[in-house]
This record gives sequence, structure tokens and C-alpha cells, in this order.
Amino acid sequence: MENERREALDLCRGLLSQEGFTVSWAPAAARHRVRPPDLLATNGSRHVRIIVLLEREVDAPEAQARIRASLSEGETRVCVPWPLRWRALSNLQRWGLNGASVAGW
Repeated sequence: MENERREALDLCRGLLSQEGFTVSWAPAAARHRVRPPDLLATNGSRHVRIIVLLEREVDAPEAQARIRASLSEGETRVCVPWPLRWRALSNLQRWGLNGASVAGW
């Protein structure tokens, strides 16, 4: 795993832990056509799929597909570098992906 991605995942895990979530790696399913969420955050009966996007991934078509697939399975949060939070929110609106929250690290 590249250093930049590892650092982003660690930062997101820390933020979620501060919110009271138990964070684990999302189970990888071989039959997905798109890459599954990176993390799964659980707090009681609440399960949130976490997609971590690096700066170069925020506008990528793959990001749109990943978020759409994750939303179809349940609550989804997208984690991006803080300066790109508004751009990610704009992309979600433009892509018609209502319901995903965006957090910045």
C-alpha cells in the first residue's frame, strides 16, 4: 500500500474512532465490478461504509462508481483531504449521489 493512502486511512480511522466508531477493514468481495469501500465503521447497530479518496481521485469516474455502489448497500461517508471537501460535495450533487456525507482530514 502506498504511503499516501496508508496515511489517509490512518487519519480517517482516527477521526472515526474519536466519534465512537469501531473501525475495521471493509470486507473485500471478489465479484464487485468496482473497488469496495476501504473501511467499515460500526457504532452499535449503525454501519457506515467509508471510502477514502486521495486528491487525484476526487474527480475520477471510478470515485463516482465506488460511491454509487456503496450507497446502494447503505450509509456511506467519503473522506477526502480537507481543502477538497467542498469539491467532493459539489461532485456528489452533480453526480446525483444524495445521501453520502463528506468528511475532511
